[in-house]
Amino acid sequence: MDYYSILGISKNASQDEIKKAYKKLAMKFHPDRGGDTQKFQEISQAYDTLGDQHRRAQYDAEQDAAMHGGRQFHFHSNNPFDPFGQMFGGRSPFDSFFNQGQRVRQKNKDLNIRIVINIKQSYSGTELEASYNLPSGKTQTVHIKVPAGIDNGQVIRYQGMGDDSNPSLPRGDLNVTVVVEPDSEFQRRGDDLITFLHINPIEAMTGCTKIVNHVDNTGIKINIKPGVLHGTEFLNRGFGFKNINSGYPGNLIIQVHIDVPAVTDPVMIETLKKIQDEINNLSKSNT
Repeated sequence: MDYYSILGISKNASQDEIKKAYKKLAMKFHPDRGGDTQKFQEISQAYDTLGDQHRRAQYDAEQDAAMHGGRQFHFHSNNPFDPFGQMFGGRSPFDSFFNQGQRVRQKNKDLNIRIVINIKQSYSGTELEASYNLPSGKTQTVHIKVPAGIDNGQVIRYQGMGDDSNPSLPRGDLNVTVVVEPDSEFQRRGDDLITFLHINPIEAMTGCTKIVNHVDNTGIKINIKPGVLHGTEFLNRGFGFKNINSGYPGNLIIQVHIDVPAVTDPVMIETLKKIQDEINNLSKSNT
């Protein structure tokens, strides 16, 4: 499987280019957006390898070895070992000896499954068990440790938990793609956690103090100054998702949404009109 072709990038692509290509394809083929599940799993598997510099180097080395077929030490007719080659069907008996270290390690197939978690489990981490069917007909159960901060589409790999159909070969690996369910209250942007604070127009004009719920169920106090605009964002450093590679946390971003209710009561309408006139007069006096 050519991971570079799957992501649509060259073999000389930078890590940043790999990340951008993965994000673009993941958005296109994500199952929650009606995309192709198999294609999404291939994209995630490719990024899981190429997105990590050490795994990428190992993958490149294996691909290079496979491309050359481990046959760098072939003997030709003008060398003294050619009689052996003729006797053994065109191959020298020394061929396998010299090529042992160049041969690509064979194993059974890797398997792919998905698990679905919510955004709170993504933030704090969780543990769960999943059962899946092996091509051999057996059922396998795996205990999955989901690290805190894992993002939608990331893959957890378990060596030796894949296909076991051929008993003469090592078992394949198991690739677990993590799907984080969309949440109505919280969103994710990189390692930042985003939530929304809804206030009414009066609170926006006069200012207010609110308690915002964090995804870990703690309350965060926020002071809104008079005249706040719709879409204003408040930053709380270190309250976002933990990056599973660096361990550094992102930020909590609280975005203000001003909800405008429909007023139908005649008395209230008249009161609001008087307030509006006073606001207009105040604005004129300040100019």
